[in-house]
Parts: sequence; structure tokens; C-alpha cells
Amino acid sequence: MSKLTLKEQLEALSLGSSEKPLVTPKIVKSNYKTPEKVNRPPKQKPAWLEHAQYGVELLRAYFPACFKEMKEIQPLKIGIKQDLVKHLSTRDDIVLGDKACMVSSLAYYVSSAAYHKNVVEGAARIDLEGNAIGLVTVEEAQYSLECRKTKMQKKSKELEVVEKA
Repeated sequence: MSKLTLKEQLEALSLGSSEKPLVTPKIVKSNYKTPEKVNRPPKQKPAWLEHAQYGVELLRAYFPACFKEMKEIQPLKIGIKQDLVKHLSTRDDIVLGDKACMVSSLAYYVSSAAYHKNVVEGAARIDLEGNAIGLVTVEEAQYSLECRKTKMQKKSKELEVVEKA
């Protein structure tokens, strides 16, 4: 039996390597993609998404105690956008375009499913320095849960449309 992973076996096949996998992978999915669909070039990210993700990376770089990886996200202080704008206005070492990108990307960050997942009743809200500033209320937690459900429903509808196509 080959010790190569499925990915390595497929790469070897696509490169025409002389090393052939000893095991032929079985196709388990019932909705097997036709070769026309498999050979399509991968979709490019929309420009707005590239911009938002770049802004989040900048936020993580300049404010690491506040903006964390998806697994470690914490609810942010109410009014953190104003704090961010005020802080960035005092910084001369950051170009104006990056400042604007960070401010606009804040909405992308707080609308993510990972963020909403962590906005639960009693969770500590943090400021730009990572200090606990307040707690999430019952109403805020409920609103966040509703937002998350709405996003999941929208995503499942989009997947249904793609599968039918």
C-alpha cells in the first residue's frame, strides 16, 4: 500500500510521474463533477474581498491584542470604530490608504461567522489594546445569534443554487 497521501497521488498523476500510486482512490461522492467542471480555472476572489482581507491583516499587524485569528476572536468594544479612527489619525507611520482599508475592513471582521460565534452572553468585550471593557448583554448575544443563523441560511441557499447548476 502506498504511503502517499491522496493529494500527493493526484499530483503525481497530473504531472505524469513515473511513480504510480498503488491504490486507486474511490470516488465516494454521488455528485461526481464532469471533466468540464473539473478543468475550470479556480474562481478569483472579488476585489472587495481581497481588500477586506488585506485590511484585517493590517488590523492584526497593528493591533495584535485586539484583532486575533479566527479561533481566538473576542467581542469588540461598542464604539471601537471611533476609537480606531481616532488612534489611526494620530499615526503618521501608516499611509492613508491603509488607514482607510483598516477602518472599512472592521465591518468585514465583525460580520464574520467566527466573530458572531464568540459573541455570547457574559463574554468580555475588548478595546484596541486587548483590555476588557465590558460584557456582552443578552440582547447583543441574541442579535449575534440571529445574524449567524441568517448567514448560514443564505450560504445554504447559495450552495443549493450552485449544486443545481
